[in-house]
Amino acid sequence: MKKKKKTDETPLTAREAALRVLERTGVNTPVQSLLDTKLTGGLFSRQDAALTTELVYGYLRSEIRLSWLLSLFMKAPEKLPPAMKIMIGMAAYELLYLDRIPAHASVSAAVDAVRGRFGQGLSRVANGVLRSLIRLMETEDPKQPAFYASRIADPLDRLSVFHSVPRWILELWIAGYGREKAEAFAQAVSVVPHPCVRVNTARDEWETLRDILCREGDPVAISGVRFAPGTQPEYLRDYLRQGRISFHGAGSQLVLEALDAPHWEGPVWDACAGRGGKTLALMELGVPVLAASDTYQPRLRGLRDDARRLVITPPPLFCASAAEPALRGEPGTILLDVPCSGLGTLSRHPDLRVLRTPGQVADLVALQRRILDAVWPLLPSGGRLAYITCTMNPAENEGQIAAFLERTPGASLEIQWQSAPDAFGSDLMFGAVVRKK
Repeated sequence: MKKKKKTDETPLTAREAALRVLERTGVNTPVQSLLDTKLTGGLFSRQDAALTTELVYGYLRSEIRLSWLLSLFMKAPEKLPPAMKIMIGMAAYELLYLDRIPAHASVSAAVDAVRGRFGQGLSRVANGVLRSLIRLMETEDPKQPAFYASRIADPLDRLSVFHSVPRWILELWIAGYGREKAEAFAQAVSVVPHPCVRVNTARDEWETLRDILCREGDPVAISGVRFAPGTQPEYLRDYLRQGRISFHGAGSQLVLEALDAPHWEGPVWDACAGRGGKTLALMELGVPVLAASDTYQPRLRGLRDDARRLVITPPPLFCASAAEPALRGEPGTILLDVPCSGLGTLSRHPDLRVLRTPGQVADLVALQRRILDAVWPLLPSGGRLAYITCTMNPAENEGQIAAFLERTPGASLEIQWQSAPDAFGSDLMFGAVVRKK
């Protein structure tokens, strides 16, 4: 009997779906978009969708460590098919981090997958590698730093492997902040991020709702609540649908608090709005918004839809680059949440470990400079410019602001803030407020 060929309409197992997403990661498509495409359509149970997401994000967050570990048991890993290495890597992730899945199930699934695509010979290789990893785990713990200290002589290579952070990023952090901070950054971007919500302060009794949510989470910034992974209550979905809350990262909420956003002089132009989390947070706080703009129309549509869900009248929206302003009206404050390297979001966006390159960082520094110079003339005397990034890189952060102040008459620094790494996987943010004299 002929084996039925899988089609896109045939339900996939969680591991098959994860493999397909990971095979396409690194080809300039954000992993979240790939996951959304794969998981929509009702072909997955909630449990399978959760496992698929766990495997994709967990593998990407641990890929450098997993590859190094598995290379201990392979003679020539570079000669193996890329998809096979992903299959074995996902199984290794399950063995190391997903205690609820029996080891035999992880090994069997990987071996069967390799056999189905590459044949019996390579399936034996996969079986041997994974069995060797299990034997190693019976006597040592590859999740502990001591395991790597005795095997990797170079301290920077050891740090890169243990935290799965590319060496060039560590070198950038060490050059900019010193080794101690670089190690703290590496640890912070390697944990599973804690989900965080923002309570809609424009709704009645929002403080009461926040107090209720804090029974199972912890307060963050002005109106946020952060939960441990997997502990957020099911009823959040109801509050989300009612427009009482929004999912909004703790880092983004903390930077708005640090820059004193509730007291920004309006109206505000959010010139790099993205999906509009900060735009809507300002409106919930009663800060008038003149307009929000972004270079990508679907993000603006998402902003509009979120505003309606929150029962907020959407601000005027337009699609344009902040480097070529198309604003009508005079803002009191310009918010620039500029395009950046995102090196502070490696926990939430682990695919950036693959996608981001040093050359891209240099291009982004140049773009940020153009944006700053382009919007400054639109500010009236006494107006403020709020500059935000979600990266840890002096050239994009304090160095960018220092260079702007040096070349811009009448610009004075009021606030400069950088988030401290925490144990919750929060995005590492930078912010500054510059006033026009």
